[in-house]
Amino acid sequence: MEKPCLTENGGFLGAARWKEGTLGRELSRSMAVEIIQFLMSKFVDGLGEEDSATIPFIHQFQEIKEDLEKKTRFSMSLGTTNLLQESLNNLNDILIECQVLSKKNRNHEQSKRSYFYSLADLYFLFKTRKRLLRIKRKIQTISDGRAEANPSSGPLHGDMGRRRPAEFDRWTSQAVDKTKVHGLANQLIEAERMLMEEGKNGFKGIGIVGMGGVGKTVLAQLLFNNQQVRRRFYPRLWVSVSETINRGQDLRREILERMLTSLGVEEDVITSISNSHSRSNSLAELMFTLHLQLMGKRYLIVFDDVWSNDEWYENLDSGLPRDGEWADRLAFGLPKGSGGGAIVTSRLEEVAIKMVGEENLYHLQPLTDRESCWAIFMDALTKDGHMSDYPTIRGMKKEILDNCSGLPLAAKTVGEILNGSFSSSGDSSRKTSLSDDS
Repeated sequence: MEKPCLTENGGFLGAARWKEGTLGRELSRSMAVEIIQFLMSKFVDGLGEEDSATIPFIHQFQEIKEDLEKKTRFSMSLGTTNLLQESLNNLNDILIECQVLSKKNRNHEQSKRSYFYSLADLYFLFKTRKRLLRIKRKIQTISDGRAEANPSSGPLHGDMGRRRPAEFDRWTSQAVDKTKVHGLANQLIEAERMLMEEGKNGFKGIGIVGMGGVGKTVLAQLLFNNQQVRRRFYPRLWVSVSETINRGQDLRREILERMLTSLGVEEDVITSISNSHSRSNSLAELMFTLHLQLMGKRYLIVFDDVWSNDEWYENLDSGLPRDGEWADRLAFGLPKGSGGGAIVTSRLEEVAIKMVGEENLYHLQPLTDRESCWAIFMDALTKDGHMSDYPTIRGMKKEILDNCSGLPLAAKTVGEILNGSFSSSGDSSRKTSLSDDS
């Protein structure tokens, strides 16, 4: 007599077919492990190549390798193998790109030509740092050889009490060291003036827009932590929209759940709301709960790095829904009439206009004060106690600033790359050059 087992649709499956399914899953897992071992070997071999010390972010690559070696010591479920395979594929692609950039630098050194990072190179380095950080965080979600039951859904769909600090940090405003911020004093005064103005329906929203790397997030952080702003607004929430765990339809739910968590709503209450209704009804109830939490308060919410043209984000100053459809707009979760406000940062001007209105935009421009840009570069170059006297570097000041084009992020990135170069060489007096090629 065959051993019966319950299927997903409520029927029963005979023992032979049950065994066949089990073997199929085991075979799939075994094949996945083989692929991971191959990808891991490729990654380790790439890090072990000659001159690997000159590869950008070599220390981050090494840290990720150590994390991977720890995680792959255990038996892996299919969910874990899928996560590891995706991470290793991305890592190998990134490593090749960094090796190409490093080789280009070495070729210029061998021909005794100066090499300056172009703006395209700087942008690549900036994006690469963020990609490596995201991969590292994904790998860290694996515990004792087990990934989340559904890695793509993130920790919000499961035991919310196990949310990790590294993930939660993305929803808070990192402390800003004002001594390391240069050239934004006047911009901060103007942005503060705009935020403090009386808004429509007792709500004020402003948008900070500008090209990538111009300092939008830093200006928003300065404003968020400004003494006058802290006195006027409470509570204050920071939402890093582009750094959310999920994508697509779950993004709305995640934003609301994280905001409620930051406001102190018990996690079991949020879980109960999310699990006890259909998708659309639970989203509406989460929105209504957020509205109740903020009602009567002079709150401030920063929506940082918004890219989406989704109409759900539009018209943050809108009042209550007329048709009772609470889930339709983010604005419905933001009560009006008590002096609350929002700050939106985006490199897409049309997105910010739809959210707060064109009249409420502050256009952040590249720095015109070259000395401020140089100060940012030097802060990054000399961090971790490194010497500040680099005659070769100082002699190339004009070329460095020309290539940074007034972008604080570009100046910081160049400084950090050179800082890492000195760390790996162990010789701060080594002649170091950047590139004037574009």
